[in-house]
Amino acid sequence: MIMKKEYANVADMIFDRGAFKFGAFRLKLHEKNPSAPLSPFYLNLRTKDNPTNPGPLTDDDCDLIAIALWDKIKLWNIDFQAIAGIPHAADPIIEALERVVPKPWGFRIIKLAKEIKDGKRKIVPLPGFDYRKGENVLVIDDLVTKADSKIEAIKAIESEGSIVKKLFVLVDREQGGYFELRKAGYDMISCFTIMELLAYYLATGKIDNEKYEECLCYIENN
Repeated sequence: MIMKKEYANVADMIFDRGAFKFGAFRLKLHEKNPSAPLSPFYLNLRTKDNPTNPGPLTDDDCDLIAIALWDKIKLWNIDFQAIAGIPHAADPIIEALERVVPKPWGFRIIKLAKEIKDGKRKIVPLPGFDYRKGENVLVIDDLVTKADSKIEAIKAIESEGSIVKKLFVLVDREQGGYFELRKAGYDMISCFTIMELLAYYLATGKIDNEKYEECLCYIENN
């Protein structure tokens, strides 16, 4: 499988860092559906300083991700004036975008936060950031399985009068999130689908055909 250099660099980094794991994993979706089959793969695309679930990525890794995301943003000619990451996994990615994107493009960062209210976690606008009425905001996250947290974050941004048309994720696990977002009226773009990553890892000898088929069967049936 041939992959553009910017994307291959990220795909290789994810695997080599151990951010793509194989085994039997419970996901966030199991909170609502405990009887769902365990996933044979797991991605932890977070940095080491993530406050809730530390991962293996470094700031340099986030810069590689930002370069690939920016290439895709230009390819799709996405119109936006600000970017917002879904906390906390995407915060280092939007900070990396600010580092690597040429300055003339000039977008602003706005941030969201997680708060606990009545025992439930809720995504809310983070005070101190300049939300502007009618402004297009591009929402970014590391991956998508289902769309609950994505829609919650979008609604938080819209509550400030800003507009969200698109959400951009690094990896789409292809487990329904894309279609849930479309049903809610939002477009989603991914840098990789999970099948694209698996096909690349098979082609480059990082996984064998047995592991590929196991993951393929899980995706097709879940």
